[in-house]
Amino acid sequence: MEKTTVIRDPVHKDVFLSELEMSLVDTPVFQRLRRIKQLGVTNLVYPSANHTRFEHSIGAAHIAGRIAERLELEGDCEVLRAAALLHDLGHGPLSHTSEELLERYLNHSHEDITLKLIKEGEIGDMLSRSTFSADEVVSVLSKKSGLSGLISGDVDVDRMDYLARDAYHTGVAYGVIDVDRLVNTLDFVDNQLVVTTRGLRAVEGLLVARFLMTPTVYLHRTSRIVDAMFLRATEKAIESGLLKLDRLYKMDDVDVHCLYRCAMGYVKDMGRRIDERRLFKTAWHQGADEMSEGLNTAFHRVMADVKRWNKIELELAEDAGVEPGYVILDIPPRPKYEEKNALVFDGEKIERLDTVSPLVKILQKTQKAQWSVGVYTPSEHLEKVAPVCEGIESYLL
Repeated sequence: MEKTTVIRDPVHKDVFLSELEMSLVDTPVFQRLRRIKQLGVTNLVYPSANHTRFEHSIGAAHIAGRIAERLELEGDCEVLRAAALLHDLGHGPLSHTSEELLERYLNHSHEDITLKLIKEGEIGDMLSRSTFSADEVVSVLSKKSGLSGLISGDVDVDRMDYLARDAYHTGVAYGVIDVDRLVNTLDFVDNQLVVTTRGLRAVEGLLVARFLMTPTVYLHRTSRIVDAMFLRATEKAIESGLLKLDRLYKMDDVDVHCLYRCAMGYVKDMGRRIDERRLFKTAWHQGADEMSEGLNTAFHRVMADVKRWNKIELELAEDAGVEPGYVILDIPPRPKYEEKNALVFDGEKIERLDTVSPLVKILQKTQKAQWSVGVYTPSEHLEKVAPVCEGIESYLL
């Protein structure tokens, strides 16, 4: 593949892109990713976490190219790189907040929108004039290709880049991974993507990095509070007709912030609080390792029932004498560590990582402690809300 442009990247150093890849990068739909932060509002916790999905996508394409060269996938190298480059094209603003709304209201994921953008419009036209088709890229991204596991699998280029990049920009040392070792020990055996035993420690390191980054960065309590505030404000904007959900994938972080600033009432107040970092505070918080099995199960049932979830928030606010919308119950998704399913090849047989690694078995036992539930409210309401939350179990029945 002819590489014509060099981009200087803080994580991977020199990254080379072909003429076609630069043409894809210079489309409006790809340039939108410059204005979507990779970690959403995490820069309110880690001030330098302002990196975007734009550079992450380029980094993922770079790693994909390295793996393709290492495995001598000459005929598939360009397709694999294009799939990695375009894999986040359909991501909405505010990190995973928009994704939750798309799934809830439209039953769509950002992956669905990505595939649509690749097949249609300018991106599709460009690919149709290249040496491969949009359908080939879509096949990789929709997990219908033997190469799909390299883009979205147990050990994939997406994860390799974002862990290293998130660690770099947050200043958190836990996300340091051995990308070189992973690239050099990946292989295909019986049409399955495997890591050879020489790469066992590297893939363990990938899992450990995510395990440590999850509570420190991805589920940091302040980030969860801001995400919850944004989610409630966006729900209100949708219900009032201020925001059309089917346009969300065309918007960026700037558009959403402007929308909040131009709004009225609750949406405007939430936007102003976030702008000024006058965030909600914790009225109640409990980790999974602290709560009873019954309470744990009850929260998971509530998480699957949005109407019931909203009703509980309203009841908590009413009993505390607080205006609706100013008591937020936050139940995050339980962390998943797909890396434990990675396949390890010892030269004779293929086994899952969690069956051959004592370290992974230990991490699985402590994984539960990373999940927690919180109730948040403005600081001026803490004294009223906190006592009500002591009996939170009764609201879940």
